[in-house]
Amino acid sequence: MTVQEKIRQRRRQMLVHSYIYYELNENIISDSTWSKWAKELQELQEKYPKEAAEVEEAENFKDWDGSSGAFLNFGENIKTVAKILLEHKNCSNQHKTPIFAQNVQKTTLKSQKVKSNTRSLF
Repeated sequence: MTVQEKIRQRRRQMLVHSYIYYELNENIISDSTWSKWAKELQELQEKYPKEAAEVEEAENFKDWDGSSGAFLNFGENIKTVAKILLEHKNCSNQHKTPIFAQNVQKTTLKSQKVKSNTRSLF
């Protein structure tokens, strides 16, 4: 994984899990996991500022110190992924197939895209 790919992954994780925590009043990962990812992202952005500036969400993470995700801006894509992950978690706890999974199974291509977009967010 390149530095830019790792920055993108960590930014998406920060956005998705911050949205789940601050906007949906839930959590999927522990505070220690979130803090670990936040610290790694903050260090990567400091160490590789040029590369970080070229990765999506650069403006959202400008001057971000990793202490909180409360003031990040959440786009519709992030909100959708967060809701899918939360639904998956809740259905897994109840041993049900998530509605999103039922709908995704109808279209293989769509299924592959959702899986690839959400795989690295846990």
